Amino acid sequence: MVLVMDRGDEDVELITSLLEKTGFYVIRTANEVDILDLCRQAAVQLVIVDTSTPGVRMSELLNQIQQTDARIRVLLISNTKESEPIQSWSHTGNIRGQLSRPFRRAQFLGSVLEAAKEPLVRTA
Repeated sequence: MVLVMDRGDEDVELITSLLEKTGFYVIRTANEVDILDLCRQAAVQLVIVDTSTPGVRMSELLNQIQQTDARIRVLLISNTKESEPIQSWSHTGNIRGQLSRPFRRAQFLGSVLEAAKEPLVRTA
């Protein structure tokens, strides 16, 4: 299962559509509390978080995801090509990559698979 933080913009629609067409089970959620609840209750494998989401305390969210289940991987999406977000939050250990806007579909899917480190979807 992949959780996508929903900012209510076109990017979330694109991300969700791409993941579902690729065979991922996707849940969109709009806030930190829902993300953490789902991480506790479901078999979440990857969380995709936009670092520019208003009102999100990113460092706290990433720490809480790791405390909930250190196996949950996180892919950050940002509006900048700088690696500052990853460097400032790298102590959490569950960040598996950062994707900067604008990005192409193939680039996004490649980043998801790389962040997963192992396949999240198995095919026959």
